[in-house]
Amino acid sequence: MLKRFTLIVFLLVGSLSATDLSTMDSFRSKVLTSAVSLYFQARGYGTVENATVDTTKKTLNFILAPEGETQKLFITIGSYMTFTIDNKEYLVLQKVQTNRVWLNRIFADHMKEGIKIPLGTMSKGVGSLILNI
Repeated sequence: MLKRFTLIVFLLVGSLSATDLSTMDSFRSKVLTSAVSLYFQARGYGTVENATVDTTKKTLNFILAPEGETQKLFITIGSYMTFTIDNKEYLVLQKVQTNRVWLNRIFADHMKEGIKIPLGTMSKGVGSLILNI
């Protein structure tokens, strides 16, 4: 079933016009923004605002209103990718930069592999497919 779905998605993407590709890009941006927003909010880190995605460069910028803080955090994700381990998909945010020097140092020292966000077992390979087309 998954192979058939993957083939259908590839056939659809192959036949997309420039307008359709723009729509697909918009869809990927929404999927990525939703995954990041849910991750940060579910863990009590804060609320994601004003997310902008460049799916060509695979970069992401957003503002985080940290839980319990008055000052907002500006975050730039220099790259993102997806991968699967044991049939579980993950979105990895890498090259994280913020408007806080101390936080940038933590990311540089301890988060070289990036922030790993589970896309869920329900996506069954579709999350990676959508985000990487």
